Amino acid sequence: MARNGAPPVYPSGGMAKSPEGEAQNSTAQNRRLDSWKEIASFLGRGIRTVQRWEREEGLPVHRLPHADRGSVFAHSNELSAWWERRQIDPEPAPQTPVRTDSEPRLDRVTITSAATFWPALSSDARMVVYVSDAGQDGGAPQLWLQQIGGAAVQLTSGLHDCAEPSFSGDDTRVSFSAFGESTLNVYEIPALGGPPRVLKRAARNGRFSPDGKWLAYIKLESRDTLRLAPAAGGEERTLAPGLVDIASAAWSHDARHLLVVAHPNPSVDLDCWVVPLDGGTPIDTGALRRGRQQGLIVITMPPAWAGDSIFYSAAGRQGLHVWRQRVSPTFEASGAPELMTPGGDWAYFPTAARGRLSFVATHADINLWSISIDAGTGKAHGPLRRLTRGAGFISQVTLSKDGRSLGYFAARTSGGELHVRDLESGSDMVIAADAERGFPVISADGERIACGALVPGPPVQRPVFLATVAAGTMSLVREDCGGRPRQWLDERTLVVETFGAGLNTFIALDIHDGMQRPLLSSTARRLSNPRVSPDGHWLAFDAATPGGLPAVIVARVADGAVPDESAWVSVQASASHPFWSRDGRLLYYLPTTPSVDIRNRVAAIRFDPSTGRVDGEAFTVLNLSEMIVPAMVTAVAPIAAPDQIIFVLGNFRGDVWIRDI
Repeated sequence: MARNGAPPVYPSGGMAKSPEGEAQNSTAQNRRLDSWKEIASFLGRGIRTVQRWEREEGLPVHRLPHADRGSVFAHSNELSAWWERRQIDPEPAPQTPVRTDSEPRLDRVTITSAATFWPALSSDARMVVYVSDAGQDGGAPQLWLQQIGGAAVQLTSGLHDCAEPSFSGDDTRVSFSAFGESTLNVYEIPALGGPPRVLKRAARNGRFSPDGKWLAYIKLESRDTLRLAPAAGGEERTLAPGLVDIASAAWSHDARHLLVVAHPNPSVDLDCWVVPLDGGTPIDTGALRRGRQQGLIVITMPPAWAGDSIFYSAAGRQGLHVWRQRVSPTFEASGAPELMTPGGDWAYFPTAARGRLSFVATHADINLWSISIDAGTGKAHGPLRRLTRGAGFISQVTLSKDGRSLGYFAARTSGGELHVRDLESGSDMVIAADAERGFPVISADGERIACGALVPGPPVQRPVFLATVAAGTMSLVREDCGGRPRQWLDERTLVVETFGAGLNTFIALDIHDGMQRPLLSSTARRLSNPRVSPDGHWLAFDAATPGGLPAVIVARVADGAVPDESAWVSVQASASHPFWSRDGRLLYYLPTTPSVDIRNRVAAIRFDPSTGRVDGEAFTVLNLSEMIVPAMVTAVAPIAAPDQIIFVLGNFRGDVWIRDI
């Protein structure tokens, strides 16, 4: 947290000095700057940063009379004077929620309003390392380290998809994941700065034990296994071979156990398991199951483990927050989950050390937006338009064939809801208010809507339901389909994406008799985000080897046979979330920039539906600035209506906060 009276701290390695360019010379001739881009260039910052300064800190920006909000200008001498005053005036203390003496102290650690992820505390809770884009538009988020109350120092540069940082037991090193030449790798870097080096290839989530003897990491395979390597070198071994799809691992303070998020098979939902280092049987804590039983939508971000408590992120009626689940001495969940981060903003990415809990807080605004597209070129034009409002998040967008009826899932403070929106009138109706039901898929005529659900187990069941939009009453199609409906293949068949089975596959579900048949599968790649072409002949999707970047693929599905993987058409590497133009002659997608978790660009390439060939070069459709596609949220692929593209967009600028526990 910045000390009172100190100038603001930015993730640039030190205190803010002066803006770039002419602003460095206070005697520079005054000139008029006629766009956000010119203003940002003058100040040496990104567009998002200067727009925030105008909103929150009084940056002198003017607007043309009778013009829209985007028509701005500024005078360079006014900006220079504002900057000089800013360096003299004391920085106001960050606002914190009003608390009583019995409430814990809540402090803001970073003051950047950048896209911030993955904080991790040092063993003494005096330092925090995190991933941030430093408020720079389009910049790949990098690793930063900051003393609590001090300045931030950039540790990495030029790396892609930095994630999962963690301090070594003596706090002299930081392990983290990042994308190498072809896959995710585990790296380490000195906490005081220096070049990173690869520790493990085709791996992620590297964690040094508190005593410094071991490195635990997740080996990227078809079912992701937990590996344990001696820090001094030597023979490795696999821990908990009975657990698969391991999402994360965290050490106990005595270095005798690891807390992992995993399951033994797809019939058991992901939960927190305690794995003994001596090879003993893993223990199912039931911590996440306890939260689900309380109506929480558990977010699969790595939980933190401190003493008798597991901290995890979950969405409920209070919004997306960090919750604590206490566990007994035998590692079993005890009591109800406790809310740790009340308030209007989101809180996620928990980390804990020395009686302190840290997390990222960001504005809770993931909603539907749209932008007009040119019918001839397929390119976007004009401003973004907001379609929905409200705290929480929206995902799982589906559109009828005529482009009039839009279905989506909304997780609001009131709970989970399935909506259908008339795009012509703007009217919106709730089909089902049930947090357990999601993944709506609307039929071609807009009259029926199918959805999935999760019935906690064991065994976990994933039924599929069908309803008419007019009546809203739901009937059961199949008690357990093993996945989530994603789109209608034809009038009686749903495309279902399997879940929790390592290499995800696509199956076809008949809504009349509930029968399933294989549709697409791969022996080496995980498949996701399927989208059926308007003529029903092609399926676009993305596929990725474990730890590799996704690629957009197209396969023919019209004849009912399961197409061999050798016949798939590779459309674009380092991209995902494909969606079709209304005539099926353009295939849109999202390049993996600035990272796999957040995307700010839409591209497209021409496609010949008669031959299945890709024609010409890919081109940029739209570049986003402040609002980004939150690819870390499931099922947020955009969708093309007759005259617009509809997005799920969010503002993920936030900061790291810390509180006592």
